[in-house]
Amino acid sequence: MVEIPLYQIHNVLKVYSKQISQGRSIGRQKPTAPRASMDKINISAEGKRQAIVDRVASDIVTRITQTGPQEAMDHEVLKKLNQELDAEERFVFNEIDAKNQKKTNRLSLNDSETILQRLETLAKETVDKNLET
Repeated sequence: MVEIPLYQIHNVLKVYSKQISQGRSIGRQKPTAPRASMDKINISAEGKRQAIVDRVASDIVTRITQTGPQEAMDHEVLKKLNQELDAEERFVFNEIDAKNQKKTNRLSLNDSETILQRLETLAKETVDKNLET
């Protein structure tokens, strides 16, 4: 399994976001041709939005895991994660299986990688929700 450090992912997203905002595609230095349809504009706008959500969520996870929650959104994300952790120090979550059935899973807190992934997912959901309002 290849592990990619979080800062490298962050740097790639930052470069990609910058290129999108300047109207350039990856690997090209000249501006792209004018967009032909509204579909492309909407996809591009959604891509920019998703890049922002990913970047902010990554920053939140980094702050929470390295220095603890500092901002209101950090506290909101951490509160959601704590609500998912039960008193027995287990992480409980639901997922929809291939048969479209709800399945409840429990993980020990010793599996920190899974909890960090869930923390990142909650951070993205919170940022996305806050961008809509």
